[in-house]
Amino acid sequence: MGSVNKVILVGNLGRDAEMRYTPGGAPVSSFSLATTEVWNDKGGQRQEKTEWHPISLWGKTAESRQEYLRKVKQIYVEGRIQ
Repeated sequence: MGSVNKVILVGNLGRDAEMRYTPGGAPVSSFSLATTEVWNDKGGQRQEKTEWHPISLWGKTAESRQEYLRKVKQIYVEGRIQ
């Protein structure tokens, strides 16, 4: 049987994306995405857990999305875990 490596995240940016270029000239945009889970515990108290996900975009995707990747914006990311 085959396998699948796919992830979908919807969350908020913790800071503006940082653009850099590899020594070979390939563009890379890096940022952190926060996803938050909210629930009520057995006692009825609201609980909240935030997880931070490091994200990297490569190539033309990195260049074309750079201007939109600003702190606090909510974004949708679909890709693979590596």
